[in-house]
Amino acid sequence: MIAPTSSKMTLQLPVEKPSAVPTQAKAAAMFKRSFLLVLMITSLVFASAFATQLWMTKDLPSSYDPGLSIETAFKTSKVPLLVEFYSDTCGTCKQLTPVIHELKEGPYKHRLTLVMLDVSEPANQDIAKLFGVDALPGVFVFDPHHMKKHPIKPEFFTSKGTLQQAIDKALSKTMNL
Repeated sequence: MIAPTSSKMTLQLPVEKPSAVPTQAKAAAMFKRSFLLVLMITSLVFASAFATQLWMTKDLPSSYDPGLSIETAFKTSKVPLLVEFYSDTCGTCKQLTPVIHELKEGPYKHRLTLVMLDVSEPANQDIAKLFGVDALPGVFVFDPHHMKKHPIKPEFFTSKGTLQQAIDKALSKTMNL
């Protein structure tokens, strides 16, 4: 005969474990939150890209370009040319071009004709090769009457004063011809 070990028997029901699969209501709520989060991140990315574009295009060298072709300058200019080869993607060009423009409008107003050539345009690439431009920006004082070019070396791009001294030196060479 088998004796019972305990006088009371307890009935244990299986415990229901939480399901890893969410209910439809929970899934819909998670989808809404995820969708809103993706929408907010996308909006921020586009807003920052737009703001960056506005900031980067503010003072591009092309915004200072007088629109004078080198051919027209050769034919019409009575004074030496200040020729700048640039690109809108060149960081040094972005810093130098406003300084050149300021000098052109100030002390060189009637002493130099400014010609700016964007090297990303195929027609200007041949002219850049002709001038021997191997780095940007390339700046030259050019005397079209004597067909002499005087390069302004990059070490003179450090300040407005040093650039002005280099331009003055190049202009004195054109007058001594």
